[in-house]
Amino acid sequence: MPHPLIFLAITVVIATSIVNTISNILAKRRRLENLQASFGKPPTPNDLLQLESISQYTQYFEANNPSQQRVDAITWNDLDMDRVFNRINVCQTSVGEEYLYHVLHELPLNSDALARREDLIQFFHDNPELRLKIQHLMGSRLEKENYNGLTSLMFAPTGSLLKHRHIYTALAILPILLGFVLFISVPIGVIGMILSFVVNMIIHYRTKRRIAVEIPSIKYLTSLLRCCKGLRKIKEIAHLPIMQEIKRHHKTLKSIQRKVPAMTSMTGDIAETFLEYGYIMFLSDIRNYNKFMKTLKKRSEDFHALYRAFGELELSICLLSFRQSLPVYTLPEFTAKNTGIEFTEIYHPLISAPVTNSGLIDNCSLITGSNASGKSTFIKALAINGILAQTINTCAAKSFKSHFALIMTSMVTRDDLTAGDSYFVVEIKSLKRILGMVKKYPCICYIDEILRGTNTIERIAASASVLSYLHSQNALCVAASHDIELTSILKDIYVNYHFSEQITDSDINFDYKLKNGPSTTRNAIKLLSYMGFPEQVVASAEGLAYMEHEQNS
Repeated sequence: MPHPLIFLAITVVIATSIVNTISNILAKRRRLENLQASFGKPPTPNDLLQLESISQYTQYFEANNPSQQRVDAITWNDLDMDRVFNRINVCQTSVGEEYLYHVLHELPLNSDALARREDLIQFFHDNPELRLKIQHLMGSRLEKENYNGLTSLMFAPTGSLLKHRHIYTALAILPILLGFVLFISVPIGVIGMILSFVVNMIIHYRTKRRIAVEIPSIKYLTSLLRCCKGLRKIKEIAHLPIMQEIKRHHKTLKSIQRKVPAMTSMTGDIAETFLEYGYIMFLSDIRNYNKFMKTLKKRSEDFHALYRAFGELELSICLLSFRQSLPVYTLPEFTAKNTGIEFTEIYHPLISAPVTNSGLIDNCSLITGSNASGKSTFIKALAINGILAQTINTCAAKSFKSHFALIMTSMVTRDDLTAGDSYFVVEIKSLKRILGMVKKYPCICYIDEILRGTNTIERIAASASVLSYLHSQNALCVAASHDIELTSILKDIYVNYHFSEQITDSDINFDYKLKNGPSTTRNAIKLLSYMGFPEQVVASAEGLAYMEHEQNS
């Protein structure tokens, strides 16, 4: 008959094990239910999203792979692409969302990459159970961790490599040699081993503080490798080309897990405390750290390839959810030559109840119209969909046809106080970069309120000159402006479109529909009245506008 205390202890252990098992089962069920319920729904806006962390891979990649065929920072900010990224992002891991952020910057300028991506998206569309299984696996084994350090390990694996590794090796061998001294002189051997332990302990803890910043990134890398191991066990996806790529590079990288410094997994119990003394005596952590970093450098290409393949796998699931969350979407068609942009029911993906537009822009175009009539939103919708077409093969439209081209914008300019540049100087710098790029690559340019930072006479003259130059370079330019004068100056080379409104004595209504021809209406003063400005201000403005019109007639 076992002692009552022993019986109680066994009962507690069994009960605890049962409770933990049930808790894990319930937690997994809740996670699966949440994944299933949220899929195909717009993600909840997250103002706390660490975009600085998420953009790390993109920054490292661009610094190490200089190329101008990307969505540049000005275009990204003009189009508020951070919000577009947030609208798409339902990734379960940091690798996935970092890769998505990167993909939205990269214009592939070929259809092969998009076709491979589309095959993967279609597979998960046809296999929702597998998609859910993979989402759960990724989220439970890797999750998200801001500033996880993977990119620094990937692009600069020897940045923190410890120097003088031969000295560490010699100090690690010394305790073994002193062990033999014990057979000759016990006092000398004991004193030597104590001194050796003290020296190695000082080196161990000082070095541990130096490399502590790298430990989270090493942990996250090992988590990524464990997640890939779990993916390889799912037989139903083993035939996918992306999984064959993951398998190939994961097998190559598995060996580095044996070299992970033990300090990354210490829990602090008694057994591990004694084990740590052994690590201190033989400087195991330090030597393993150096081996890890050196091996990582040798396997750098495999690391890059595994990161991209894993990111591509999660990206395909994320894009499938994004498509299903849109009221309407289409796969873009690409033409071999610059035949313009043909679109049906296109809309801005960030607007919850958008007004759609259809049309064909096959020549440089000037869009005029009154304030708040929809000009800016429309050209942003065109530009964003042009980027989404070439990066994620998805457009917020019923149909979208275009050619591969670099998308560039000049829209939301403001004073740059840090550089000491005025509004106008910032604006002309923005335009100048476009003029430089159209000489090198096929470009589609979107310009909103060109040169608004200067006086009317010079603005119209300079605007007409810049827009004429863009036309001469065979760039497809879509410009929005309040300056009606440009419609007549550029009528021989720019097609005119406009947005308009219906004005009554008590209201002003916008239909946000693109129409042929130049605008013939203005509404700035009327808007002052509707917004409740004093009658004296409105009347004075109307009088001054009338006088100006008479002088120009």
